[in-house]
Order: sequence, then C-alpha cells, then structure tokens
Amino acid sequence: MLRHTRPQQVKANQEFGTVSYVGPAKSFSPYVSVIRYGDGGFSETRFENGASPVIPPPTEHCVTWVRVVGVHDIAVIKSVGETIGMPSMLMEDVADTTQRPKYEEFGDAMFMVLKILDMGTPRDSLTAEQVSIAMDGSSVLTFQENAGNIWDNYLDRLRKGRHLGKSDPHYLMLALLDVIVDRYMITLGKLGDKAEAMEQRLFEIQTEETLSMFYDLKRETAYLRKYIWPLREVLQSLSHKKHSKKVSDYAKSYLREIVDHVKTVVETVDTLNQIATSMIDVYSSVAAMRMNMVMKVLTVVGTIFIPLTFITSLYGMNFENMPELKWRWGYFLVLGFMLALSLGMLAWFRKKKWL
Repeated sequence: MLRHTRPQQVKANQEFGTVSYVGPAKSFSPYVSVIRYGDGGFSETRFENGASPVIPPPTEHCVTWVRVVGVHDIAVIKSVGETIGMPSMLMEDVADTTQRPKYEEFGDAMFMVLKILDMGTPRDSLTAEQVSIAMDGSSVLTFQENAGNIWDNYLDRLRKGRHLGKSDPHYLMLALLDVIVDRYMITLGKLGDKAEAMEQRLFEIQTEETLSMFYDLKRETAYLRKYIWPLREVLQSLSHKKHSKKVSDYAKSYLREIVDHVKTVVETVDTLNQIATSMIDVYSSVAAMRMNMVMKVLTVVGTIFIPLTFITSLYGMNFENMPELKWRWGYFLVLGFMLALSLGMLAWFRKKKWL
C-alpha cells in the first residue's frame, strides 16, 4: 500500500499565502548548495547550520543551480525563493508536502511540484517524496523534502567536468526531470516484478491477503499515473513556442527523448493497472468457481441421501404388518439395496460429468 497518502491538511487560522511547513517531522538540518557552471568552469558552495545562502546574480554563459535539501525551514525557502521573485503562494506550495503535483508560470519563470515514488524491493510499499523545481532565466531552483538526493549522480558528472559546455538552464531542468522519469521507470520495473509474482500466486493461494495485494497494486498504479501526468504538462509547455525559442537545439532533442520516456511510462502504468484489474476479475472468477464446486459436491451428497432418507423413514414407521421386518436377512438386504442405490447414483452423476 502507498505510504504518504495523507489527506490534504487544512491550515486553519492562517492568511492566504502564509508560508508554513506541512508534513512529517524531520530530524535533519536543511542546507542549500549553490552550484554554478559554464564556460568559466564549475563551483559549488554549501550553506548549512542556518547560514543565509548567498546567491550571485546571473551571468551570461553560466547556469546557477540552487539546490535546497529540506523544506521544513521556512526562512530558507523564503530566502531562496525571493531571489527569483517567487510569489508567496508558490513558496507555500513548496513547504506543503501534501501539495498535489502541479505546473504554473509566473512572469517568464516556470514552477512545478512533482512527486517521486520509490520502492526498495517488490515486496515493499511505495514511498512518496515531493520535489519542486523553478526556473527563471539562467537560474534553476530545486527543493527536496528529504535528505537523500536523487540528483547526486548528475551532480557528480558536473563536478567531473561533463556537461559543463551545456550552459543552458533548460537542459539542466530537463536533466533533472529525466532523473525523475528514470526513477519512475525503475519503480515500474519493480511493480512489474511484483505483479508477475502475484500472478503466479493467483491460482495457488486464495486468501483475503491475496485479494488485498491485488487492490494495493491497482491503487499504486493509479497513484503513479496521477503523479506522472503533470510531467506531460511540463514537457508540453516547454515545447510551446513561448519557451521553445529559448531552448537550444540539443536541449530540444533531449526534450523529445524525455517525452518518449514519459509516454512509455504512462503506457506501462496503464498496462499494469489493466493487469491488476484483470487479476482481481480472475480472482473473483476462481473464487466463484471454487464455491460452485463446493456447492456441487454438497448438492450431490444431499441428492444421494434423499432416497436413503426415504427408505430409512419408511421402515421406521413401526407398523406391525411390515413383512420385511420379520425377514431373517431383511436388515442386510435393505443396507445392500441402499449401498447399491448410492453407488448407482454416483456412477450416473460421474457419467453426466457432474462430479
């Protein structure tokens, strides 16, 4: 079952646009990394322990990536968000980890809230983490709910000098989105393994737990689809003429590749959802078939006992003038007749393939 499926929390007694953290308690201290790269090389500065981040002004042929890890410190969110003129309503969305995935534009900037779903093993439940991405000019801001950084591998490539020539904020944002899409594909692979194992179990074990597992799989695929869908809106917006003029040619080719990946993810999610639905239907059919088999056996047993009950009740009326009661072998003859009748009925039922 999906964790973090919390209902939207209502922040009572607060003015509209008030930035406040909504989510589970966190034990780590947030930090901000300011990463700059381009023709001038690569630099990274980390601000932690409450230090106010210093974000240099944008320069030509240089991309600034401001990475905020931990959204439970409102002062950090405000300090970073104000550098690109982010409205307080959007900063409120950043701090609210129950926010639904969304995409918005403010001025020439873009803002999106996305969910990252992960699964340790096919037996584990899905876990959700919220990330927010904003882009304005040559600056890209990312906000992560948890301490683990899914973009570490891409950051390592930047540190090693790879992609430094691609000083394009659109390319950076696409690279970050590509990592999220790859995470979805990995999660889908684990869900596929889980569905395969459940399919093998379908005809072996018929329990309420098995049915619950099928419903969990259907619910998880539904959540995946809900969380992946906003990515399509983001990519469609980047393809729009308003933004495509600013996107370099290599970023456009990268964009088309990611669009194909997202389509694959959506199709795979739909397929898994259909598989889960089919397995639930098959489970119900198998359960009904087994119930019918039980009822058939009980009906046959009851049918066999109908004539036997009639015979025993007939000779149990205790009339004096019943010749068979005086016969020496009458008791055994009746038992033999009842046995022969039962065997004959069983043979007839089997011939009719009712057993």
